[in-house]
Amino acid sequence: MRRPYEQMRRWLDQAEHQLEVTESLLESGFWSDVCFMAEQTSQMALKAFLYGKGERHIFLHSIQELASECRRLDDAFAEVVEWGKILDRYYIPTRYPDALASPAVPFRSFTQDDARQARRYAADIVELVKTHSEQ
Repeated sequence: MRRPYEQMRRWLDQAEHQLEVTESLLESGFWSDVCFMAEQTSQMALKAFLYGKGERHIFLHSIQELASECRRLDDAFAEVVEWGKILDRYYIPTRYPDALASPAVPFRSFTQDDARQARRYAADIVELVKTHSEQ
């Protein structure tokens, strides 16, 4: 088994990379893709925090659920549970046409405001994890 810090670092490094990808997508105007990548970045970062605290098998994919687990260990994650209500909406409908009412398709269904908010939440979550993983 890898030590918790090493495992946390791997997941956080990937989250930071994905945040850079999110920024590129935002600059290119791919709103649905920004929303999805922000959700994925948030998952990675929250899992990094949990691995850093010694968790071993994390099979959750909901931001709300992951943030609740993080909050159980550190109250600083309380607000993230609320952000999860928005970010969780971007896991499937941002990619699959059949997750939306016809004739909608994902790439036409999300706005620049959606994308900016999702990216902001992801960036704040990554920063929160970095700050609270060092303690």
